[in-house]
Amino acid sequence: MLAAFSSDKEKIEVREVPVPSPGPGEVLVRVRACGICGSDLHFYRGELPFSPTISPGHEFAGEVAGVGEDVQGFAPGQPVLVEPLRTCRQCAYCRTGRYHICPRRVLLGTFSTGALAEYVAVPDYTLYPLPEAMDFELAALVEPLAVAVHGLHAVGLSFGERVVVLGGGSIGVMATLAARALGAAEVIATFRYEHQAQAVLAAGAARAVPAGEAAGLASEKADVVVEAVGGHADTLSQAVGLARPGGRVSVLGLFTTTVPVNAQLLMFNEVRAVGTICYCRPGQDSDFEVAMRIIQADPDRARRVISHRFPLREAAEAFRTAADKSTASLKVQVCP
Repeated sequence: MLAAFSSDKEKIEVREVPVPSPGPGEVLVRVRACGICGSDLHFYRGELPFSPTISPGHEFAGEVAGVGEDVQGFAPGQPVLVEPLRTCRQCAYCRTGRYHICPRRVLLGTFSTGALAEYVAVPDYTLYPLPEAMDFELAALVEPLAVAVHGLHAVGLSFGERVVVLGGGSIGVMATLAARALGAAEVIATFRYEHQAQAVLAAGAARAVPAGEAAGLASEKADVVVEAVGGHADTLSQAVGLARPGGRVSVLGLFTTTVPVNAQLLMFNEVRAVGTICYCRPGQDSDFEVAMRIIQADPDRARRVISHRFPLREAAEAFRTAADKSTASLKVQVCP
């Protein structure tokens, strides 16, 4: 089969490797769509350590190609969506639905083989049967949307609240989409590029504000501020300053360096800042299931996030496109 690898900084190679064999409790998935995430780009740029022997990719869906021993409920040809977390399933965190902070968790595509390949073997407990009306490229959007859903669950977003989203990239767009679906009365989003402004408005934002003018939003005193930039930006401290007294900040952006925070403002205004990672099952429904329902309710709105599609053989070009915002890229998907 073909699989893509990060062989060096800003270098993606596609080469032939053996098709994996599913072990006990595993399912072999034929990958049909895989998105390139912002975290994938951090590895691509060399901002985070990467392994040249592990295929990246964790936003994906496909169909069952084979099953290992002791797997029940899944059969070859069945369309599935993958929640890409390997966990121990035994610790207190896993047993209470908080498997995203399991001490032994591994995100596929980081320290375990990911889905920028034609086939990948995954634990059967990571699979969700794909709803009939949901195609593979829509299903591959569930993972990044679940990240946003989880971030808003973590700060207890309530009906009728005002939300400011810092960042108009794919996670900022997903946060906008999720906030409206979860009951926000108004969402204001910032952007750096014009195509991002159009994307957040299409996702349901009432206004799009240039990132350089974000300080002017302080008078709005948002109930919830979503930080969706990360990297080495100063947006975390900015988010604290934009929240109303008693407001909350949900940190979705992946920071690659230590960044300053205005601790006095955090204290005097009693702003609660919550770091979030991945997704979990906070109640009867998992964040993944909520994200699936949001996409099912308005598939056309969700599909607008996809800006580019590439075959697996062109994975290097897909990464170059995703990393270069002059291409007007938002969510770039690879379709093996």
